[in-house]
Amino acid sequence: MSYQIHQLTEEKVKDLVPLYENAFGKKITERAFQQKLDTNFAGISRVGYTAYDLNGDAVAFYGVFPCMAHYKDQTYLVAQSGDTMTHTAHQGKGLFTMLAQKTYDLCKEQGIHLVFGFPNNNSYPGFVQKLNWIHFDTIEAYALRVKTLSFYRMHQWFNWSEDTFYKRGHHILSNCKKGQPFPSSCKQDGVPVIDHSSDFFNYKTYEKNYLIEVAGLNCWVKFNSEYLLVGDMQMAEEREWDRTLDHLKKLAAKMFIPHLRFQGSTNTPLANYFQKIGQKLEATHAIGGINFSNIIPLEKMKFTAADNDTF
Repeated sequence: MSYQIHQLTEEKVKDLVPLYENAFGKKITERAFQQKLDTNFAGISRVGYTAYDLNGDAVAFYGVFPCMAHYKDQTYLVAQSGDTMTHTAHQGKGLFTMLAQKTYDLCKEQGIHLVFGFPNNNSYPGFVQKLNWIHFDTIEAYALRVKTLSFYRMHQWFNWSEDTFYKRGHHILSNCKKGQPFPSSCKQDGVPVIDHSSDFFNYKTYEKNYLIEVAGLNCWVKFNSEYLLVGDMQMAEEREWDRTLDHLKKLAAKMFIPHLRFQGSTNTPLANYFQKIGQKLEATHAIGGINFSNIIPLEKMKFTAADNDTF
Protein backbone atom coordinates (compact mmCIF):
# COMPACT_ATOMS: atom_id res chain seq x y z
CA MET A 1 0.00 0.00 0.00
CA SER A 2 1.24 3.50 -0.81
CA TYR A 3 0.98 6.38 1.62
CA GLN A 4 1.05 10.14 1.44
CA ILE A 5 3.39 11.82 3.92
CA HIS A 6 2.63 15.29 5.23
CA GLN A 7 4.46 17.52 7.67
CA LEU A 8 2.28 18.32 10.66
CA THR A 9 0.51 21.69 10.63
CA GLU A 10 -2.00 23.30 12.96
CA GLU A 11 -4.81 22.46 10.53
CA LYS A 12 -3.81 18.78 10.35
CA VAL A 13 -3.72 18.14 14.12
CA LYS A 14 -7.41 17.18 14.04
CA ASP A 15 -6.50 14.22 11.80
CA LEU A 16 -4.52 12.69 14.66
CA VAL A 17 -7.46 12.43 17.09
CA PRO A 18 -9.02 9.18 15.72
CA LEU A 19 -5.54 7.73 15.17
CA TYR A 20 -4.68 8.42 18.82
CA GLU A 21 -7.86 6.71 19.99
CA ASN A 22 -7.11 3.64 17.86
CA ALA A 23 -3.45 3.40 18.87
CA PHE A 24 -3.79 4.08 22.60
CA GLY A 25 -7.36 3.02 23.30
CA LYS A 26 -8.30 6.29 24.96
CA LYS A 27 -9.82 9.55 23.89
CA ILE A 28 -8.20 12.94 23.43
CA THR A 29 -9.75 16.19 22.26
CA GLU A 30 -8.37 18.21 19.39
CA ARG A 31 -7.95 21.15 21.77
CA ALA A 32 -5.81 19.07 24.15
CA PHE A 33 -3.67 17.83 21.27
CA GLN A 34 -3.25 21.38 19.94
CA GLN A 35 -2.10 22.57 23.37
CA LYS A 36 0.40 19.75 23.72
CA LEU A 37 1.87 20.32 20.26
CA ASP A 38 1.98 24.11 20.67
CA THR A 39 5.57 24.45 21.88
CA ASN A 40 6.03 28.05 20.76
CA PHE A 41 7.73 28.79 24.09
CA ALA A 42 10.72 26.92 22.60
CA GLY A 43 10.48 28.81 19.30
CA ILE A 44 9.10 25.97 17.19
CA SER A 45 5.84 23.98 17.19
CA ARG A 46 4.27 20.87 15.66
CA VAL A 47 7.45 19.04 14.69
CA GLY A 48 6.53 15.77 13.05
CA TYR A 49 5.13 13.88 10.08
CA THR A 50 1.89 11.97 9.43
CA ALA A 51 1.24 9.15 7.00
CA TYR A 52 -2.17 9.05 5.25
CA ASP A 53 -3.75 6.12 3.45
CA LEU A 54 -5.45 6.37 0.07
CA ASN A 55 -8.74 7.31 1.77
CA GLY A 56 -7.08 10.36 3.32
CA ASP A 57 -7.10 8.96 6.87
CA ALA A 58 -4.13 9.47 9.16
CA VAL A 59 -2.64 6.04 9.88
CA ALA A 60 0.73 6.79 11.50
CA PHE A 61 2.45 9.70 13.19
CA TYR A 62 5.87 10.46 14.61
CA GLY A 63 6.51 13.73 16.37
CA VAL A 64 8.63 15.42 19.01
CA PHE A 65 7.95 18.10 21.61
CA PRO A 66 10.63 20.82 21.53
CA CYS A 67 11.85 22.26 24.83
CA MET A 68 14.99 23.89 26.19
CA ALA A 69 17.86 22.14 27.96
CA HIS A 70 20.13 23.90 30.42
CA TYR A 71 23.82 23.01 30.29
CA LYS A 72 26.84 24.96 31.56
CA ASP A 73 24.91 28.21 32.02
CA GLN A 74 23.46 28.11 28.51
CA THR A 75 20.18 26.90 27.05
CA TYR A 76 19.85 24.72 23.98
CA LEU A 77 16.93 23.59 21.85
CA VAL A 78 16.19 19.88 22.33
CA ALA A 79 13.05 17.75 21.96
CA GLN A 80 11.25 14.83 23.57
CA SER A 81 9.93 12.01 21.44
CA GLY A 82 6.29 11.33 22.23
CA ASP A 83 2.88 10.11 21.07
CA THR A 84 4.40 7.90 18.38
CA MET A 85 1.50 5.92 16.94
CA THR A 86 0.50 3.61 14.11
CA HIS A 87 -3.02 2.42 13.35
CA THR A 88 -3.46 -1.26 14.20
CA ALA A 89 -4.30 -2.03 10.56
CA HIS A 90 -1.06 -0.49 9.30
CA GLN A 91 1.56 -1.85 11.66
CA GLY A 92 4.63 -3.68 10.39
CA LYS A 93 4.91 -1.58 7.23
CA GLY A 94 7.94 0.50 8.20
CA LEU A 95 5.96 3.70 8.85
CA PHE A 96 7.45 4.27 12.31
CA THR A 97 11.05 4.25 11.05
CA MET A 98 10.35 6.28 7.93
CA LEU A 99 8.41 9.02 9.76
CA ALA A 100 10.99 9.18 12.55
CA GLN A 101 13.86 9.64 10.10
CA LYS A 102 11.99 12.43 8.31
CA THR A 103 11.26 14.07 11.66
CA TYR A 104 14.93 13.85 12.65
CA ASP A 105 15.93 15.52 9.40
CA LEU A 106 13.49 18.31 10.24
CA CYS A 107 14.93 18.53 13.75
CA LYS A 108 18.41 19.06 12.36
CA GLU A 109 17.13 21.76 9.97
CA GLN A 110 15.42 23.56 12.87
CA GLY A 111 18.49 23.51 15.12
CA ILE A 112 17.32 20.85 17.58
CA HIS A 113 20.45 19.39 19.16
CA LEU A 114 19.08 16.05 20.33
CA VAL A 115 15.94 13.99 20.89
CA PHE A 116 15.36 12.10 24.14
CA GLY A 117 12.57 9.87 25.32
CA PHE A 118 11.27 7.18 27.67
CA PRO A 119 10.30 4.26 25.41
CA ASN A 120 8.17 1.43 26.77
CA ASN A 121 8.94 -2.23 26.19
CA ASN A 122 6.98 -2.30 22.93
CA SER A 123 8.66 0.69 21.30
CA TYR A 124 12.16 0.18 22.75
CA PRO A 125 13.45 -2.25 20.07
CA GLY A 126 12.39 0.09 17.27
CA PHE A 127 14.18 3.08 18.78
CA VAL A 128 17.40 1.21 19.55
CA GLN A 129 17.65 -1.15 16.58
CA LYS A 130 16.15 1.00 13.81
CA LEU A 131 16.78 4.60 14.89
CA ASN A 132 20.21 4.21 16.53
CA TRP A 133 19.11 5.45 19.93
CA ILE A 134 21.43 4.94 22.87
CA HIS A 135 20.00 3.65 26.15
CA PHE A 136 21.90 5.65 28.75
CA ASP A 137 19.85 5.55 31.96
CA THR A 138 16.68 4.21 33.56
CA ILE A 139 13.66 5.82 35.17
CA GLU A 140 13.21 4.32 38.64
CA ALA A 141 10.13 4.79 40.83
CA TYR A 142 9.68 4.93 44.60
CA ALA A 143 6.53 4.94 46.72
CA LEU A 144 5.73 6.01 50.27
CA ARG A 145 2.70 4.64 52.09
CA VAL A 146 0.08 7.11 53.31
CA LYS A 147 -2.23 6.26 56.21
CA THR A 148 -5.68 6.89 54.79
CA LEU A 149 -8.73 5.24 53.35
CA SER A 150 -8.23 4.68 49.62
CA PHE A 151 -10.58 5.81 46.88
CA TYR A 152 -11.26 2.12 46.29
CA ARG A 153 -12.67 1.84 49.83
CA MET A 154 -14.62 5.09 49.48
CA HIS A 155 -16.15 3.73 46.27
CA GLN A 156 -16.87 0.35 47.83
CA TRP A 157 -18.34 1.63 51.09
CA PHE A 158 -19.91 4.96 50.12
CA ASN A 159 -20.41 4.58 46.36
CA TRP A 160 -18.05 7.44 45.53
CA SER A 161 -17.64 8.03 41.80
CA GLU A 162 -14.36 8.80 40.07
CA ASP A 163 -15.83 12.15 39.11
CA THR A 164 -16.42 12.99 42.78
CA PHE A 165 -12.90 11.89 43.69
CA TYR A 166 -11.20 13.97 40.98
CA LYS A 167 -13.32 17.06 41.56
CA ARG A 168 -12.58 16.93 45.28
CA GLY A 169 -8.84 16.39 44.68
CA HIS A 170 -8.73 19.27 42.22
CA HIS A 171 -10.47 21.52 44.75
CA ILE A 172 -7.99 20.61 47.51
CA LEU A 173 -4.85 21.17 45.39
CA SER A 174 -6.23 24.31 43.72
CA ASN A 175 -6.70 25.84 47.17
CA CYS A 176 -3.12 25.19 48.24
CA LYS A 177 -0.72 28.13 48.24
CA LYS A 178 0.39 28.68 44.65
CA GLY A 179 4.04 27.84 44.05
CA GLN A 180 6.63 29.55 41.88
CA PRO A 181 8.65 28.08 39.00
CA PHE A 182 11.92 26.55 40.17
CA PRO A 183 14.96 24.90 38.54
CA SER A 184 15.06 21.15 38.00
CA SER A 185 16.19 19.30 41.12
CA CYS A 186 18.51 17.31 38.82
CA LYS A 187 20.58 20.42 38.14
CA GLN A 188 24.22 19.90 39.10
CA ASP A 189 27.57 20.88 37.63
CA GLY A 190 28.08 19.26 34.25
CA VAL A 191 24.57 17.73 34.16
CA PRO A 192 22.25 18.79 31.30
CA VAL A 193 18.65 19.18 32.48
CA ILE A 194 15.35 20.42 31.07
CA ASP A 195 15.08 24.16 31.62
CA HIS A 196 12.19 24.70 34.03
CA SER A 197 11.47 28.26 33.00
CA SER A 198 8.18 30.05 33.65
CA ASP A 199 7.34 29.46 29.98
CA PHE A 200 7.91 25.72 30.40
CA PHE A 201 5.62 25.57 33.45
CA ASN A 202 2.95 27.51 31.54
CA TYR A 203 3.24 25.18 28.56
CA LYS A 204 2.81 22.09 30.72
CA THR A 205 -0.70 23.13 31.75
CA TYR A 206 -2.05 20.99 28.89
CA GLU A 207 -2.02 18.32 31.63
CA LYS A 208 -3.82 18.87 34.94
CA ASN A 209 -0.89 19.32 37.31
CA TYR A 210 -0.35 21.67 40.22
CA LEU A 211 2.52 23.97 41.16
CA ILE A 212 2.10 24.49 44.91
CA GLU A 213 4.12 25.67 47.89
CA VAL A 214 4.26 23.08 50.67
CA ALA A 215 6.00 23.82 53.98
CA GLY A 216 8.03 26.56 52.31
CA LEU A 217 9.16 24.54 49.28
CA ASN A 218 7.83 24.63 45.73
CA CYS A 219 6.46 21.29 44.53
CA TRP A 220 5.06 20.16 41.20
CA VAL A 221 2.42 17.44 41.63
CA LYS A 222 -0.48 15.65 39.98
CA PHE A 223 -2.64 12.80 41.18
CA ASN A 224 -4.65 9.70 40.42
CA SER A 225 -6.56 7.29 42.64
CA GLU A 226 -3.38 5.41 43.66
CA TYR A 227 -0.71 8.10 43.87
CA LEU A 228 0.00 11.71 44.65
CA LEU A 229 2.75 12.02 42.06
CA VAL A 230 5.71 14.25 42.93
CA GLY A 231 6.92 15.51 39.56
CA ASP A 232 9.68 17.59 41.09
CA MET A 233 10.57 19.34 44.33
CA GLN A 234 12.67 22.41 44.98
CA MET A 235 16.25 21.65 45.99
CA ALA A 236 16.72 21.86 49.76
CA GLU A 237 18.30 20.17 52.77
CA GLU A 238 16.93 16.72 53.54
CA ARG A 239 15.33 17.96 56.77
CA GLU A 240 13.35 20.46 54.66
CA TRP A 241 12.32 17.70 52.26
CA ASP A 242 11.26 15.62 55.28
CA ARG A 243 9.00 18.42 56.48
CA THR A 244 7.51 18.97 53.02
CA LEU A 245 6.84 15.25 52.54
CA ASP A 246 5.05 15.12 55.89
CA HIS A 247 2.73 17.85 54.60
CA LEU A 248 2.31 16.11 51.23
CA LYS A 249 1.31 12.93 53.05
CA LYS A 250 -1.35 14.89 54.93
CA LEU A 251 -2.61 16.28 51.63
CA ALA A 252 -2.72 12.79 50.14
CA ALA A 253 -4.57 11.45 53.19
CA LYS A 254 -7.14 14.23 52.88
CA MET A 255 -7.60 13.28 49.22
CA PHE A 256 -7.92 9.54 50.07
CA ILE A 257 -4.77 8.70 48.10
CA PRO A 258 -2.78 5.84 49.69
CA HIS A 259 0.70 6.57 48.30
CA LEU A 260 3.18 9.27 47.33
CA ARG A 261 5.23 8.44 44.25
CA PHE A 262 8.43 9.86 42.83
CA GLN A 263 10.20 8.71 39.68
CA GLY A 264 13.15 9.98 37.73
CA SER A 265 16.69 9.34 36.56
CA THR A 266 19.11 7.40 38.74
CA ASN A 267 21.70 9.09 40.96
CA THR A 268 20.04 12.48 41.29
CA PRO A 269 19.56 14.24 44.64
CA LEU A 270 15.84 13.46 44.82
CA ALA A 271 16.24 9.89 43.55
CA ASN A 272 18.88 9.20 46.19
CA TYR A 273 16.64 10.75 48.85
CA PHE A 274 13.58 8.70 47.91
CA GLN A 275 15.73 5.59 47.65
CA LYS A 276 16.50 5.99 51.37
CA ILE A 277 12.95 6.63 52.55
CA GLY A 278 10.70 4.89 50.02
CA GLN A 279 9.98 1.49 48.55
CA LYS A 280 11.43 0.88 45.11
CA LEU A 281 8.79 -0.17 42.61
CA GLU A 282 9.27 -2.71 39.85
CA ALA A 283 8.04 -0.28 37.18
CA THR A 284 10.97 1.11 35.18
CA HIS A 285 11.42 2.84 31.84
CA ALA A 286 14.48 3.14 29.66
CA ILE A 287 15.87 6.62 29.04
CA GLY A 288 17.37 6.97 25.60
CA GLY A 289 17.87 9.30 22.71
CA ILE A 290 19.84 10.37 19.68
CA ASN A 291 22.34 13.23 19.52
CA PHE A 292 22.60 15.34 16.38
CA SER A 293 25.24 17.91 17.35
CA ASN A 294 27.15 16.36 20.29
CA ILE A 295 27.31 19.81 21.91
CA ILE A 296 25.27 18.49 24.85
CA PRO A 297 26.40 15.15 26.36
CA LEU A 298 23.13 13.25 25.96
CA GLU A 299 24.30 10.37 28.13
CA LYS A 300 24.69 12.75 31.11
CA MET A 301 21.15 14.16 30.98
CA LYS A 302 18.94 13.70 34.04
CA PHE A 303 15.15 13.93 34.35
CA THR A 304 12.32 13.95 36.85
CA ALA A 305 8.75 12.78 36.22
CA ALA A 306 7.71 16.37 35.48
CA ASP A 307 9.90 16.36 32.35
CA ASN A 308 7.83 13.61 30.74
CA ASP A 309 5.21 14.78 28.24
CA THR A 310 2.59 12.78 30.17
CA PHE A 311 3.03 14.77 33.39
